[in-house]
Amino acid sequence: MHKTGKKSFTLFRRFKKRRVFLKIFFFLLIIVLLHTKSFVPLTEKCKILVSSARVALHEWYNACGNYLSDLSYCLTNDVEGVLIKLHDENIRLREEIESLKRADFENRELRKLLSLREQILSPIVVAKVVNIFSGDFIESCILNVGRADGVSVGDAVRNSDGLVGRVTEAHDAWSHVLLISDMNSGIPVKIGERQINAIMTGCNCCRLRISVIHDDILPEDGETVSTSGYGICEGIPVGKIEKDGKKISVKPFVNFNSLKFVVVLKK
Repeated sequence: MHKTGKKSFTLFRRFKKRRVFLKIFFFLLIIVLLHTKSFVPLTEKCKILVSSARVALHEWYNACGNYLSDLSYCLTNDVEGVLIKLHDENIRLREEIESLKRADFENRELRKLLSLREQILSPIVVAKVVNIFSGDFIESCILNVGRADGVSVGDAVRNSDGLVGRVTEAHDAWSHVLLISDMNSGIPVKIGERQINAIMTGCNCCRLRISVIHDDILPEDGETVSTSGYGICEGIPVGKIEKDGKKISVKPFVNFNSLKFVVVLKK
């Protein structure tokens, strides 16, 4: 049974006093040991050990700092070199992608042109556009085919979209083509299902002009324009009618700024 009352409180006080005496005793013992001659060598050794440890830690800290500084310098130089290589590789890959895009576009254009063989009765010559001349007074292009390939003056030139122009000069290995957008070009055409006859001329811009037409028969907006067959192959698509009040113009199907390959329709 546990003691209660005054007796238990007295025992608790005695135990507490003993703990205090023990603490004081150990504290005094440590002080005595520290001041005894036998303990002096041990304290000196501890001081030397601590001092050596400090020196070693200081040297290790300096060595680590130098190593990290050298590592940072090396890494910085390596990163700059890697970035330069990656930049050059990026430029090279972009150039390859653009080259592949151009090749893919040219292949698609050639496939379209070759598919025209089944639609066109007259013999054709596939040609590459070497140069395009576009200005205030001229709209023309140069082809890499000529008389040696069977090309002659007056031959119609088209691509997969429609009429491009007609040959005005034919040399042995090249030929000159006057585009339908040139102001000196005049192409007989027919408009829509009503087969309205007209003369279409260029105006050195992105639109073509209907210069001669019967006043009593006017075309409607959006009607298709194609060649009539007078002086040039019949049925070649040209563009669509665009009306702005009384002004009538033709929006061509061909984008003359992106001409790559065409076919010459030999007579």
